Amino acid sequence: MSWCVLTAGEQPPLQPVLAAILGAAFKLDRDTAAKEARRGWGLLGRNLDDATTEKLEEAAAVYDVKLLKLPEQGLPALPAPRPAKKVIFSPGSALFTLEGAELPCAPDRVLVLAAAPVKEEFFREIKTSEGPSSKEKAVRMGIMAVTGLPIGLGKTKETVKQVKSFETSFYMDLLLDGGAERLRVASDDFDFSGLKEKKTYSSQLNFRLLCAELAAFAPAAAKNAGISAILAGRPLTPLPYDGLSDLETETLRLLLARGK
Repeated sequence: MSWCVLTAGEQPPLQPVLAAILGAAFKLDRDTAAKEARRGWGLLGRNLDDATTEKLEEAAAVYDVKLLKLPEQGLPALPAPRPAKKVIFSPGSALFTLEGAELPCAPDRVLVLAAAPVKEEFFREIKTSEGPSSKEKAVRMGIMAVTGLPIGLGKTKETVKQVKSFETSFYMDLLLDGGAERLRVASDDFDFSGLKEKKTYSSQLNFRLLCAELAAFAPAAAKNAGISAILAGRPLTPLPYDGLSDLETETLRLLLARGK
């Protein structure tokens, strides 16, 4: 039998502790262990044999970290996310607008709330015009003055350059119905009018307000590091999310942990 091993509870231990556990169990060097701890979000291993699982349990016991050992066979996977475009709250209900559909939701349907900042890479084109330098123009003018030949001052060249840029967007995933349904909110593509008088001109602030509203709406839902930071009034950007895959790993761990 193969095992999935993860930390128990809503919030995993600090990354240095996770790195120490992984380093001891898998005999990793410090940098590799730190990298694996950063990427794992408390999900310590998949498809592990009995011997490796036992090493993880022994290493975790040294730091008084409780683990869950789940049979790999039959574990749920995250469903594909459905983009949510708007939500309107009413007493005891939230009505989500999806692409071409509406989804009413009661508080007890929300299993996990997970939010994260994600730095996204994109390229843009910059067109520039490059002509002859002042020295080249002076030389050509001198030649024309001496020879009287109309040789011109040179042509202007237009070049197109690809410039890499980065932009931080904010995402939130909601797991509904025991993890059978996943909704995704993207701060850059969401109508925040459901916040009513709380709505501001900042999509980032509106995103934080929406996360707080949903956390209050579904208080029993498991909350990830991003939601916890928002509720505590802490900034999101220092959190070690390297991409949407990190958010999904963390959400999956919460799904598995909540199921036990």
